[in-house]
Amino acid sequence: MIAALSHKGGVGKSTVLSSVAYALRKETHWRVVYVDATADALGSDMLAPGCRVEFGTYTFLSGVDAIQMCTIEADNAAVDTLPPGPIPRNAQLRGDRLRDLISLLTADYNIIFLDLPGTDEAHSDIIRAAIDVADIYFLVAEPATLTLLYNLKQRLPQSKPVVAVLNKHLDDAPGKHEINQIGTSKFGKFAYVIPLEGPIHNAVMRRELPAKLRGVKFVEVIDRIGADIQRLILDVRSPSK
Repeated sequence: MIAALSHKGGVGKSTVLSSVAYALRKETHWRVVYVDATADALGSDMLAPGCRVEFGTYTFLSGVDAIQMCTIEADNAAVDTLPPGPIPRNAQLRGDRLRDLISLLTADYNIIFLDLPGTDEAHSDIIRAAIDVADIYFLVAEPATLTLLYNLKQRLPQSKPVVAVLNKHLDDAPGKHEINQIGTSKFGKFAYVIPLEGPIHNAVMRRELPAKLRGVKFVEVIDRIGADIQRLILDVRSPSK
């Protein structure tokens, strides 16, 4: 399971993660599921436009034993998506239920992408549970939050691999040297820089998946991340389904 973390919302975590899930599914035979635990449901909206469910991530985490998946076939790639769904009134989102959900999905999927709220938001119980059960951590920051992301990385178990992405980067913005020196970066071997590009911003505003665009640097980097994650997953554990 790949758990996506950021210090705050709005850094492009859902955009990057959903695009990597799509790219990985398109290039492999693996069964991929995207679990959306964010309030704005951006990633699941981009992967499965218009799909709404009554029983989503939030209802399961609050204790309801039911889930409804969304699947959209496109470009020979189908990423099953579990949208957040409505938050039940006065519900508590429980970490033990997240463990149950991951265990349930592991029976049917090779790869689980878990999109979490920012760590500065509520729901700390599910974030702690995700950190505990994840195989790989996927960290995303924009230039203004790069130091905060590094502090988050330092609090994670050092025994598990980290994929780090600096998103929305401009050439004159700070931070690129911190994350782009692959092999020597303090973020580790799997570190990437995604530039700020107008077409990507426009696609996100329309809640469209930017991984399907052509001629943009974003897609080149996403494809490289997907290929590296594929190799990393094979090192961590060999999918057998």
